[in-house]
Parts: sequence; structure tokens; C-alpha cells
Amino acid sequence: MKNNKVALITLGCSKNTVESEAVAGLFLQEGYKITNDLSQTDVIVIHTCSFIQDAQAESHYQIQQAGLLKQQNKNLKIFVTGCLAQLLQDKMKQDYPFIDGYVGTGNFDKVVKLIKKDKFFADTTCAGGVNIFKTRVLSTNSPSTYIKISEGCNHRCSYCIIPNLRGNFVSRTIKSVTNEAKALADCGIQELNVIAQDTTSYGIDLYGKLSLAKLLKEISKIKQLKWIRLLYAYPSTITKELLETISQTENICNYIDIPIQHISNNVLKNMKRPKNTRKIIETIKKDFPDITLRTSLITGFPNETETDFKELLSFVKQNYFEHIGIFGYSDQKLAQSYKIKNKISQRVIEKRVQLLASAQFNNVVKNNKNKIGKTFEVLPETISGNKVYCRAYFQAPEIDNTIIVKNNKNIQLGKFTKVTIKDFKDYDLIAK
Repeated sequence: MKNNKVALITLGCSKNTVESEAVAGLFLQEGYKITNDLSQTDVIVIHTCSFIQDAQAESHYQIQQAGLLKQQNKNLKIFVTGCLAQLLQDKMKQDYPFIDGYVGTGNFDKVVKLIKKDKFFADTTCAGGVNIFKTRVLSTNSPSTYIKISEGCNHRCSYCIIPNLRGNFVSRTIKSVTNEAKALADCGIQELNVIAQDTTSYGIDLYGKLSLAKLLKEISKIKQLKWIRLLYAYPSTITKELLETISQTENICNYIDIPIQHISNNVLKNMKRPKNTRKIIETIKKDFPDITLRTSLITGFPNETETDFKELLSFVKQNYFEHIGIFGYSDQKLAQSYKIKNKISQRVIEKRVQLLASAQFNNVVKNNKNKIGKTFEVLPETISGNKVYCRAYFQAPEIDNTIIVKNNKNIQLGKFTKVTIKDFKDYDLIAK
């Protein structure tokens, strides 16, 4: 396989990206060259996502597109990995007879050696995820990246099939995470975004207690890391120690992503999510007002009454969250919620999404007005025409709004600089 080229197509969230980067390193060790040119590659590996229907549709589309390339190049090898393979199991080969093999979430790192055997293979016997990062190859030149601290999830939210695909919660050791963080910093990484299916349960399986605060303290000792950011926090396992660590540690961003999904206890009960989420959020904003919060919401969940929705809408209007991802409920046949009666019509779901988005936009306008005249340190990331797109500590990569600086040739991509907010347009801030 010396000098053979492989193209990795990564779908889904940042956790999949980290896994693909780890496996890219394994391919390099085996003599492959990594390429983005699908027309000039010998092997295509599609790392899929199946979390929601749209993600499944994108995974199916990419496999079909690869199949069209194989019609033009009979020697092209196509392999499917990750969540979709874990979900479909034996149906994968039936649905896509042109593929050359597939593995589930727990065996993605084996795909390199299996490909070398040059025969069809299928392995979805175990769920999980790649936790071997010694060979990780970063997929961009950005000084910002992600670090995955655990795999799987012990919560059984009724709308979610992640435990079916990824298995139970398994933490990495503090030493292994810290060693990877040091290696990333040595490669020029300055922003580290901490991710997992559930970051705030970190360490409970290894150390018998919630240990995320301890892990963050260890990572924060790496001086090259300017920003450390926490994503995917589960509400009920956010501790005072964790909040104090974030608030008091200079290079940990005052930012937490907490996907609460809803605020009505009636809906949360049907979702099998922790109740009294409102109290958790109110406590954070009262005791730690400088911490920026982001969340994700699901509306249109089966049995969501008009009263439930009005409670959620009212909560959004209170402007606790700087950023909100708003999603309409999507049925999953394997999820427990699929069996719940009283489904909400798509028309009503779309209307509720729009009402929530409108309420949040009003919050954004208010928050952006309050930032005018203030100076922030930002990370310039991309240039388009005469505009430089940057982020401050209160903006996570890929999912939040940006800060736009116009006509400034002195700004260098990847180099932190200070800017002053002068205006805003829609969600984005305009700076000088």
C-alpha cells in the first residue's frame, strides 16, 4: 500500500473530526498519503453521523456520491465507518453493494489494517469511539482545535440514540488527556475546546467522583494554551468547583455550552432529562455572571403542550444565553421517544422554532449593543475580500457568531490581537 492515497470524509460533529484526525495519523504510519482530491484517491473512508435525521441523510448522500465516483474508477475502494454503520449493521452491504467494507464506532481505528487485507470486511460488534490520539494529524492550520476527554454516555435521553451507537461512558485518564494537550500546544495550538458526549461526568468512572475541574486545572498549566473552552456540559453534573475553576483560571474561557434541550419539567420528564434545569441556569448567572452560556433547545417534542412551549419561549426571552441552537424535534425509530404518542405537526414545530429564533434574535441585538465600545482580544480565523472574521472568548468555533474587522491589513490569521467593537449587523459584531 506504499504511496496509496486515502481521502477521509468526516461528517457530523467535532468529536468525529477528532477521530478522523487520529485515524489519519494511522494511515500515514502505514505509508498512505492523505488527500482531499476525491478524483485522484485510491481509497475513500466516509466517517458517518446518525444523531439526527438530517445527519443520516447527509451520510447516505456522501456514500451515494462516492458510489458514482467508483463507476468512473473501478479500482476505487470505499469504506464506511462510524455511526451509520453501527446503526444499519448488516443492512449496510445490502443498501450499498458497491462498498468494500464497513466498521462501527468502536472499531474505526482498525479500518487501516483491515483495508490492507484487500478483501471485504464488516465489524460492528462493539460500540465506542477512537481514544488513541498519539498519531493524530490536525486537519487545518488553525491554532484552534478540539480535545475529546471521554467516550459514550450513561444518560438515556428518550430522543437520543447515542448510547446505542457509542456505548456507555468511558473517561480517558488525566495523564493521557494532558499529554495530548501538551503535544497539541507544542504543535502551535492556542485554543483547546474540550468535548465529549458528556463532559461534566468526566472521571466518575475512573476516579469515583466528578473530576472535570481537576482535569481543567492540569490542562491550564500548559502556558501555550491561551483559551481553554468547555463544550457539551450536562446540567445536573455542573459543580461549584467547576464553575469556580472556570471563573478563576486565566486561560480557561468564561464560557460553558450547556445543552438543556427544554425548560418545562413536563417535557424534560418525557425527554428523561434532569428537572429543575431553570434553577441550575439561574444559579450560574447569579453567582458567576461573567460566564457566557450557550445552549441547545428542542421544540415540538411529543406531548409538548402550548403551555410547555410558552414556558420555554418566556425562558428564552429572559436572555440567560448568549448563543442558542434551536432545533425542531426529529423522530428516530430506535429512540424511546418514537413510541410517545401525541406527535406535534411539522407545521407547528416550524412555527415554534421561528418564534424561539425571533426571541433569541432580540436578545442578540441587545447583547451586541452592550458590546459596542468595548475592546476584546480576538483570534482572526479567515479572510474574505476586505473582511477578517475573528472570535472572542465568548464565541466558540463553528457554532457561534463572529467579529468582523474590515480593511485591516495588519491583522494576521491565527495571531491574537485586540479590537474595539464599533457596530453590529444581525448576529455578527463589527470591530476596528
